[in-house]
Amino acid sequence: MTITEIKKTKNATRYHLYVDDKFFGIFLDEILAKFQLKTGQKIEKEELDEIKKENDEHLAFLMAISYLEKYNVSKKGVKDYLKKKGMEKNAIDIAVQKLESYGYVDDRSFAKNYFESLKENKGKRVIERKLKEKGISQEIIDELMENVDDEDEEERADVLARKFAKNREKTLKNKQKCLAHLIYKGYSYSVAQKVVNKIYTEDENDWF
Repeated sequence: MTITEIKKTKNATRYHLYVDDKFFGIFLDEILAKFQLKTGQKIEKEELDEIKKENDEHLAFLMAISYLEKYNVSKKGVKDYLKKKGMEKNAIDIAVQKLESYGYVDDRSFAKNYFESLKENKGKRVIERKLKEKGISQEIIDELMENVDDEDEEERADVLARKFAKNREKTLKNKQKCLAHLIYKGYSYSVAQKVVNKIYTEDENDWF
């Protein structure tokens, strides 16, 4: 195998490396320097594969750090991003392990912040589903759900229900729509029914 071209990318520390005129991968300048890779160099496939493995582990970590500077995501979010960028599973797993050990990725902290951002407008069921979609473990989800006060849940459902009911006639159809709205927002049927029944039996002048 022959390294036929090493081409600089827009990122000052990264290069496109071509072997036998075919794209082989993105390499970091420190890896190129460490192994003294250069255009025209002949190299065994096994040796280059080992170099690329080390390179990809470093590259995946740096890409993840850059991503986390812009977005607050879970461990799954980082993995999904790196996979989308073409990183191999082994490089992704090693990068995520390093990120966790350095405190850059913390699913428990992420889940708590995400929960706080949703709880005013979403019920427990929707929040739990969204946390699962983010790759949060059931153990962490259960810990968060245990701290949800039933009275607080009803109060938040009450606020949403009153916003929905405002300027709508107090009809059976609108009552059913309000109930469906709360269930869609993630509130249990029992909570939604209790809140809706309360609102639709009040005098309209006491609503708002």
